[in-house]
Amino acid sequence: MGMRKKYLSSKQQIACSIIRMKKLHITEKYTGSGSVLHLAEIMRNEGARKVMIVTDETVAEHGHTINFEEKLNDFDIEYTRFTDTDGKADDECLEKGFEHFVSEKCDTVMAIGGGTVIDCAKLIALRAANPSKNMNYFLDYTSSPKQAVPLYAAPTTPGSGSEISLIAFYTDQKGCKCPVFTPEMVPRAAALDPDFLYTLGPEMTSFCGMNTLTRAIESYISTYSERFYRDTLNAPKACRMVFENLYEAVLDPDNITAKINLLKASYYAGVSYRRSIGGYISSLANRMTELYDIPFGKACAVFLPIILEEYMPEIITDLAAISYHCDFTDDRNTEVENAFRMIEQIKDLNMLLGLPDHFEELLEKDINLIIKRTQNDVRICGCPKIFTDSELESVLYDLTYKRKH
Repeated sequence: MGMRKKYLSSKQQIACSIIRMKKLHITEKYTGSGSVLHLAEIMRNEGARKVMIVTDETVAEHGHTINFEEKLNDFDIEYTRFTDTDGKADDECLEKGFEHFVSEKCDTVMAIGGGTVIDCAKLIALRAANPSKNMNYFLDYTSSPKQAVPLYAAPTTPGSGSEISLIAFYTDQKGCKCPVFTPEMVPRAAALDPDFLYTLGPEMTSFCGMNTLTRAIESYISTYSERFYRDTLNAPKACRMVFENLYEAVLDPDNITAKINLLKASYYAGVSYRRSIGGYISSLANRMTELYDIPFGKACAVFLPIILEEYMPEIITDLAAISYHCDFTDDRNTEVENAFRMIEQIKDLNMLLGLPDHFEELLEKDINLIIKRTQNDVRICGCPKIFTDSELESVLYDLTYKRKH
């Protein structure tokens, strides 16, 4: 059997101690239509002279940056766009972004986009404040970089909560997504603006919602949360908001109220995620994204109920508590029954959304690589249980079996 959560490896003990000592910067939050414009006002008050807007071509084509840029013009603040994000924060993207920041003589970074865009902006802003450091330095969770240059964010999709989290994912030269963890790149302020959500389609909405649900649950059941910080407010609230709004937002793409609630849920999940650094669900989902270009939220939907079942019995009390907050419990049920009720609700939601319970793309020849990368990824995560390689292998082979049948 794998290692139970009452035990921590030496690396986990070090990581847990470091997380406890990290000072979290407070991110101001603005919500409502046009709230992104408040960030321009803050930049003016902070004395910004030139802003580098990090976004992608799709966001720019939808015109999501225009109102913000016009507001900067009103305040006589110069700006430049950087759109060469290409769906991942890799060396090429980050080097181009850093060079753009320096050559354009920028002093502030503004992210307008999804989780990957915000991750790119965070890493560029961090690099700009630490120009002599390379990615190996930032990937070392024991390092102490200088605080990033002034950074702000406006997510155009719900899901990752990157606008508030301490983590950004960097894609290395082997295509592996690696977490960079530091409070020094948390945006100073974030805008949850519903004006960005009108172009968000049903399929992407479903992926984003399952991403949020995964973030919230993983943060709540984290061993680190258990030891020194359990967010009994934001994580359960995020879970409930996903269950109450996700299907409605997918069923009716014009339901902007449901979409803004998902955006808020993503933010709450991001807040709760700040002290947990994820776990096996996120890590395995990252592997599916790396190897098969499967959307992260879609991969989360597959792994979430499976890994939660594998975590039993370590998470019974935690999962029953979330189930209670989501109003899924019954006083006549035992705690175990209420915990499994939560997993059944996740499966039901996946079914309603038309999400799969396996991966057509998963190849048996890749399983050893997936296991190796996943085990390396979670070495500093507060997982409720550390799986053996054979346990992970069994989970992955079961998914290929489902495909064949």
